[in-house]
Amino acid sequence: MALKIGIVGIPNVGKSTLFNALTNNVVPSENFPFCTIDPNTGIVFVEDNRLYELANIVTTEKIIKADVTFVDIAGLVKGASKGEGLGNKFLSHIYDVDLILEVVREFKNDLIIHVENNINPVRDIDIINTELILKDIEVLDKLKNNIEKSMRKDGSLKEILDLFEKLEKNLNEGKLIIEEKYTLREKEILKNYNFLTNKNFIYLYNTEEYAPVIKDNSIYMNILFEFEISKMDQISRDEFLKDFDIKESGVDLLTRFAFDKLGLQVFFTVGEKEIRAWVIKKGSSAIEAAGVIHTDFVKNFIKMEVVSYDDFISLKSWNNARDKGKLKIVGSDYIMNDGDIVIVRHS
Repeated sequence: MALKIGIVGIPNVGKSTLFNALTNNVVPSENFPFCTIDPNTGIVFVEDNRLYELANIVTTEKIIKADVTFVDIAGLVKGASKGEGLGNKFLSHIYDVDLILEVVREFKNDLIIHVENNINPVRDIDIINTELILKDIEVLDKLKNNIEKSMRKDGSLKEILDLFEKLEKNLNEGKLIIEEKYTLREKEILKNYNFLTNKNFIYLYNTEEYAPVIKDNSIYMNILFEFEISKMDQISRDEFLKDFDIKESGVDLLTRFAFDKLGLQVFFTVGEKEIRAWVIKKGSSAIEAAGVIHTDFVKNFIKMEVVSYDDFISLKSWNNARDKGKLKIVGSDYIMNDGDIVIVRHS
């Protein structure tokens, strides 16, 4: 499944430098607002040491990692919901992402201007979220009017109207949809509407500290430091981080955090042609996982053979796993575990 993350923030907080660190691409990161107008898009491969461990057991032609698409979106300012700055263009790009990564500035540097003239991450988050909320209110108002007109012929729409009124109240109180409590039924209805504040959020604080950390459901990292080490080869980077007593780069920490935030996990297929990581939602069934590999597997699914990653590494082969009783034959309703290694049997 494709995963797209939008990098947003007010101008000059480090968004484009973060994008460069993530993708090793060179995009503009000049010291003035709206340097980024059209969104830059890059594919980031998710580091997973399990792939290399599997390749130590099964000789393969290639390793295919899971990937994430990052989109560097133009800086937002107050009034974006009404078209200020690059307002509507900015907001239209956010509709297409699965997760909003809000970058805010915590580092101090008098040579880099701040559009609000001082450093205040809490205020900057409020500016961004307020604009997203205002846009959702605008969209919700139009949807409500349409539902109210349609209710004259279809009384069942009252359920949706009641939910919209609840949304309207929460949004007007400055609450993001994703952070409020809704019933399972209400969440199902909300999936039909692409509200900006119903997306998952990660807040990234651009700090002066070299070691990245996750705390209070946010990530803190030095984006310029990450950009510099992103230009190194893997061996040099690992040695450099070790010298700084840093266990994991901020880029790797961020991609893993995004997976967790979206409730994602991976499973593997292992063979002589390729060893590959596939991305699925936690709680996905065997038939849903099979459909990620190839859509035809859904209608032609017969069964799935499954070995856990730990068992495969311990026993070194499918045959040993089968002989030791560690290979499971499962049906379409089997719930996948992170790291499952599978073979799909189909007609």
